[in-house]
Order: sequence, then structure tokens, then C-alpha cells
Amino acid sequence: MFYSHFWEESSELGHIGVRFFFVLSGFLITRILLEARERDDHVAAVIVFFARRAARIWPPYFLLLGFCWLAAGVLQLRMMHASLPWHALFLSNVWYATHGPEPWALQHLWTLAVEEQFYVVWPFVVMALPSRHFLKLCAALIACTILYRVCAFALGKVVVANALPFDSIDALAAGALLSFLSARGWTAPRWLTWLSIPIGLAGVVVQTGLRPGDLMEWVVFEAALLLPLTMIVALASKGQLLAILANRLISGLGRISYGAYLYHLPIWAVFLSLGARLGILDVSRGPLTMLVVGASSVLAAFVSWVVVERPVMAWSKRLTSRVPA
Repeated sequence: MFYSHFWEESSELGHIGVRFFFVLSGFLITRILLEARERDDHVAAVIVFFARRAARIWPPYFLLLGFCWLAAGVLQLRMMHASLPWHALFLSNVWYATHGPEPWALQHLWTLAVEEQFYVVWPFVVMALPSRHFLKLCAALIACTILYRVCAFALGKVVVANALPFDSIDALAAGALLSFLSARGWTAPRWLTWLSIPIGLAGVVVQTGLRPGDLMEWVVFEAALLLPLTMIVALASKGQLLAILANRLISGLGRISYGAYLYHLPIWAVFLSLGARLGILDVSRGPLTMLVVGASSVLAAFVSWVVVERPVMAWSKRLTSRVPA
């Protein structure tokens, strides 16, 4: 994310990272919901899920929107005030699909909008759907997403279609499918893991180097990369790699990663504004930008975690622990 935004704008590594994020999100959210489904009171389980998700996501998010509302004029962020109601309703992806790339400092929020839209529907699906139909649904969602891309390509609407939530459903469904299988003790066979390696390497080369066009990049390899990305999540969820991820430093970075994601582009806008006014620091793009703005984003995320996110989450857990199972 930092590399593709701060250093190399044309890099597709950031997009691959987004796809991985959706697979991981689908896996983790479905695991939480499958565990919640074991409770006797499904209504209470859904209430607890939404309350804890809101406590995790909303406080720093709306704090950021408040800052952008106050600073839009100073930072010269075009169309910021017009777009804020859309962001506040978690419709950032729809805004950018219909209005273009401004305000650029909140463009990254389209991914959070997709996830929030997923949250609105998926808990009820998991709670209501019989287990025997779960794998069929996930497979159907993946197939429908591929069909959606084929139709969008045929109509010449790739840019618009890419921003809408339907384009990311396959990654979320792949993570959900893996979560369902893992909960039943399934382990990926070795041949499938080995098969994912050349597919993943080919996908990265094509996405970052060859640029064969929208049909191959967006339709063929976008679907093919689901396998290696899902296998990475499968391997990361167990074994020695899980122990590495549980390391205190790595888990700490994981906790503040949401804040770093939220704040990095608005912080960049601040640095660009200061640089233009003072003429002392060029952070237009490159390694210096990645170092200075990236470090500032991590620092802001740490402060946000300590001051805002951790206290709210602790309060939310105390409150929801009183909800009867």
C-alpha cells in the first residue's frame, strides 16, 4: 500500500495487496460468525458482532472525516465537502465510480466501503444458511464475480466496475470458503499448495510487468490469483507461520495497521501542503516520501490506537459481554 502510493504509482503490488486483504477479511469475519453461530441466541450474536465491528472501525474513521471536513480548504482538496456524506455512509466506492478521482486523499477508503457493505449482508447469510449450502454459495459468488468482469469488459466499463463492490466479492467469498473448510478440519493438500506457487508468480509478473491488457489482467489473472492468495491465508492461519505472526512486534504492527491505512493519504496531503507553502521538503513521490510520510502514518496510527481505538474497543467488549448468549 505505502509503496504503490508513495513510491511507484504504476505498481500493481498495491492492488494485489488489496485482493489479499479481502481474502483475509472474508476468512476472519466468517470465522467470527461461524463461532457466533454456535451460540443459542443468533440475534444476540449478530448484535455483538455489529457492536464490536463498529467499535473497531468507526471511531478513527469518523475522526478522520472530521479532520478532512475542517482542513479541506487549507489542504486544497477538491470536492471534499461534497463527497463527505458518501464517505460517512460508507459509499466511498460508489462516489469514486460515479464522480471520478477527487478527493484523492480519501480514495483508499473505497476498500473499507466494500468491507462495510459486506458486513451489512454477510452475518445474516452465515446465520441463516444451512451448512450444506455454504460451499455452493461461495463457489457461486466467485463464478458470478468472474461473469460480472466479463460483462464489464465487454461493455467497456472496467474502470467503473472495478470500484463497485461486486468486483471484490470473489476474494471475500474465497476467504469465507477457506474459513468454513478450516472450521471442519480441512487442510490444503500439498499438491494444491505447490500448484499455487507458479500461478502466483505468473500472476505477479503479468500484473506488474507485462501488462497484456484488461482481458488478461482483470478477467483471467484476477481470478487465477485467488488460489495463491487463499493458500497464503491458509498457511498463515496455522503451523509455524502462525507462531511468527503471534510475535509481539508483528502483532502490534497488525493492531495499528488499520490506523496507518486510514491516515496515510490525508497525512500525505498535509505534507504536500506544507511543502508547497514552505518549500523545504519535496514529498511528491519516491523513497523520501515513503520514509517520511510512511513513518508519520505509523506514528499517527500508534497514537490513534492508544488514545482512541484501544479504549473504545475495551469499552465495547465490556458492554457486549453482558449480552446473554
